[in-house]
Amino acid sequence: MSAGNSSDVKLEIGHVLFIDIVGYSKLLITEQTAQIQKLKEIVRGTQQVRLAEAEGKLLRLPTGDGGALVFRTNPEAPVLCALEIATALKDHPELHVRMGIHSGPVNEVTDLNAQANIAGAGINIAQRVMDCGDSRHILLSRRVAEDLEHYPRWKPYLHELGECKVKHGEIISLVNFYAEEVGNSQRPQNIRGAAPAKSVAVLPFVNMSADKNDEYLSDGMTEELINSLAKVPGLRVPGRTSCFAFKGKSEEDIFRKVGDRLRVGTVLEGSVRKAGDKLRVTAQLINVSDGYHLWSKNYDGDVKDILNFQSNVAEQVVQALQVHLGAEAARALSRKPTENPEAHRLYLLGRYEFAKYTQAGWNNAIRYYEQALKLDPEYALPYCGLADNYAYMGSAVMPGKEANTKVKEFAQKALALDPELAEARMSFALALVAAYDWRGGLKEFDRALELNPNLAFAYELQAWTLTGLGRFDDAIAKDKRAIELDPLNPFFQMSLSFFLYWDRHYDDAIAQARKTLEMDPNSAIAQVLLGLSFLKKGDTASTIAELQKAKAPNPGAWYQGYLGYAYAISGERAKAEQALRELEDLAKRQYVSPTAFATIYLGLGEKESCLDWLEKCYEQQDSACWYLKIDQIYDSIRGEPRFQALVEKIFHETQ
Repeated sequence: MSAGNSSDVKLEIGHVLFIDIVGYSKLLITEQTAQIQKLKEIVRGTQQVRLAEAEGKLLRLPTGDGGALVFRTNPEAPVLCALEIATALKDHPELHVRMGIHSGPVNEVTDLNAQANIAGAGINIAQRVMDCGDSRHILLSRRVAEDLEHYPRWKPYLHELGECKVKHGEIISLVNFYAEEVGNSQRPQNIRGAAPAKSVAVLPFVNMSADKNDEYLSDGMTEELINSLAKVPGLRVPGRTSCFAFKGKSEEDIFRKVGDRLRVGTVLEGSVRKAGDKLRVTAQLINVSDGYHLWSKNYDGDVKDILNFQSNVAEQVVQALQVHLGAEAARALSRKPTENPEAHRLYLLGRYEFAKYTQAGWNNAIRYYEQALKLDPEYALPYCGLADNYAYMGSAVMPGKEANTKVKEFAQKALALDPELAEARMSFALALVAAYDWRGGLKEFDRALELNPNLAFAYELQAWTLTGLGRFDDAIAKDKRAIELDPLNPFFQMSLSFFLYWDRHYDDAIAQARKTLEMDPNSAIAQVLLGLSFLKKGDTASTIAELQKAKAPNPGAWYQGYLGYAYAISGERAKAEQALRELEDLAKRQYVSPTAFATIYLGLGEKESCLDWLEKCYEQQDSACWYLKIDQIYDSIRGEPRFQALVEKIFHETQ
C-alpha cells in the first residue's frame, strides 16, 4: 500500500499491549527517569518480548511514561506479556502501572528519512482501553476477550465490566483480566458505563411541609415511584438505596453525578407539601447530560389523592421517555394498591420505620402495618411489609423458625390477594429456603424476577441461596446484577465480599470489604468479613482488631461469637471464655443466635458442645444453617459424623 511519494504504509492487524505509569507527571524528574528505566528493564526481560523480537514479530512504540508493544503473533502474546509484567511488578510497589490490550489495524509508516512510526486504530483503542483502568489493572477490549474465549484456560480470568465512555464520546466494551497469582485489582473504580436510553433515577422527594414529621410522605412517594417504574419493561430504574444516597444533596452538578454513578440518562425529582388535609406534589423529569427539563407538573388536591398523584407521575415519566407499554403493563402502572388513603398512609409509615433497620423500628413498623390492614384487609402491600420485617428479625432478634413461620404466612396472604406481586413471591421464596426447601425457593425467586426484572433484592437473596449450595459463580453473577440495579447499596457490596471469602479468594474479599466500608463506615458485617479474611491469612492481630470494631450485640450478637472464636484460636482462652459468659448474660435479656455459642466452642476445641449448638441452629432454622456446607470455619469438624448428618438433613433435597 502506498501513501503518496513521501512514505510507504504497511497495514496489518496487531495485538497491542499499551502500558502506562500512573501518576507519572507528579513525580520528580529523577523519579520519572528511574521508573521509566525500571519499567523498560521489566518489559525487556519478559519471555514474550524476547521471543517476539527474536522472530521479528514485535513492534515498539515508545512514549514518555510507558509505551505500546505490538505483537504480530497471536492474541495470547500480549496477555502473557502483561501477566509477566504484573508478576515482576509485585517486587516493585513503587511502580504503579496499568495496561490495556486490543487487537486492531496498525500502520507502520516509513518516511523519506527511513524513520518508522506506528499508528492506527489498534494503537488508539488499546490506549483508550488502558485509560479506563487504574493501577494494577489489565483491561481487555471485548474483541480480545472473544479471541481468548477460544482458549479454555483463559475463561476463568475474564470478568465483564460493561461499557465505558472515552474520548470523543466513543463507547467501548471492556473485560477485566484478573489473575489471583499476580494480585491485579478486580475492578477499576473509574468505570462509568454508558446509560441505557430508557433509564431514570428517582431522587428522594423533598418534604416541604411545615411539620417535619410528614417526611414519611415524601419518602413514601419516592419509594412508591421507584417500585412502580421498576415494573415497566425496558426501563432501567436504580434501587431505593442508591437513590436515597442522594437525599439532601443539591450541589450544582448533582444531576451529572447521579447520571454517572447510577448510570441513568434522566432524573425524576420533586417535593411534597402537606398543609392540613391539602397536598401539593411537584415533579420534574430532567435530562442529566444538559439539565434540560423534559417534563414538569404540579398536582394539587387532598391527602387522599396521593395515590392518584403517584400513578399520574409514573405515567407521565413513561410517556416522556417514550417507553412503549403493553396493555398489561399499563394496567399495572395505573392500578391503585388500595382505595383507602389512611391505610396507605399507615403503610408508608411502616416502610419508613422498617428502613431504620433497628429493633425499635421493626416493632413500630409491625404496628403500622397491622393498623393499615385493619382499615383495608384486601391491601397486599402491608402483608409484604410484615413478611420483610420478620425476615430481617429472624436469627437476629428472634428465633429463625418463629420468624420464618410469620414470613411464609404473610407472603401467602399477599399472594392470595395479588398472585402477580413480585415482592410477595420474593418473601415466599425466602420462607421456603429458610425451611430448607432449596428447589422451591429458587423457583419462586425466578418467578419474582420474571414479574419484576428490576427487583434488585430478589437477585441478592437468590445469590445468598446459591452460595449456600456452593454455586459461587452463579451467586456472584446474581449479586453483580443486584449491584448493577442498586450500585450504591452497601449491603450488596458487602455480600460480594462474603461470596469471595467463602470461595476462598481472601485478598479479593478484603479488597471488596474495604470498598464496602468506604461506602458505609458503620457496616459491622463488613468488619466481620475483614476479620475472618485476615484470620485465614494467618494475621490474628488484625483479625481481633477488626472484630472488636464489629462487636455490636444489638441486633446481631452473633458478631461476638466470631470475636470469641478468634481469641480462642490465637491462644487467648481466657478472653474467649469471657466472651462466652457475656453471651450467656446477654441471652438472659434478649435473643442470641445459637451460632454465636457454636462458634466460640469451635474455637475452644470443644467439638461436641459446638455440634450441640449447631443442632439447635437446625431446629430453630437459624440462617447460619444456609452456609454449613461451604463455610470454611467448620473445616475442622467437617469429617465428624454428627456434622455430616446435620448437613445431610439440611441439604438432602439437593443431593
